[in-house]
Amino acid sequence: MTNIHAKAFLREAKQLISTGKRDFIKRTYDHPSGRKVRWIEALLELGLINPEQMWEETLTLTPHHYVDGPCIDVDRPGDGKVIWIFKKEVNDILTYIKLKIDHRGCVCLSFHSDW
Repeated sequence: MTNIHAKAFLREAKQLISTGKRDFIKRTYDHPSGRKVRWIEALLELGLINPEQMWEETLTLTPHHYVDGPCIDVDRPGDGKVIWIFKKEVNDILTYIKLKIDHRGCVCLSFHSDW
């Protein structure tokens, strides 16, 4: 049942990405080791040099990559938006991808190796 929902989410997300309605949150991630990892370091670790390549990878997601969702966005529970989590291989590295759709379009909240 949820794969059907993931398929519908991905269809809408890919349409938004393809038409330029997208936003990549350039944030610092908390690595389980305790160190801070900047977004650009996370992309470089995956062999990507810019967010455009991240979007190209996102466009290849399928329901097979679905892990979780829809989940309440705990950082913004009041906006009523949900997040979706996917994992896929990017340059032979399992990658954690967290997306949502809001007024900006498709928003990538996380894109880093799966810690």
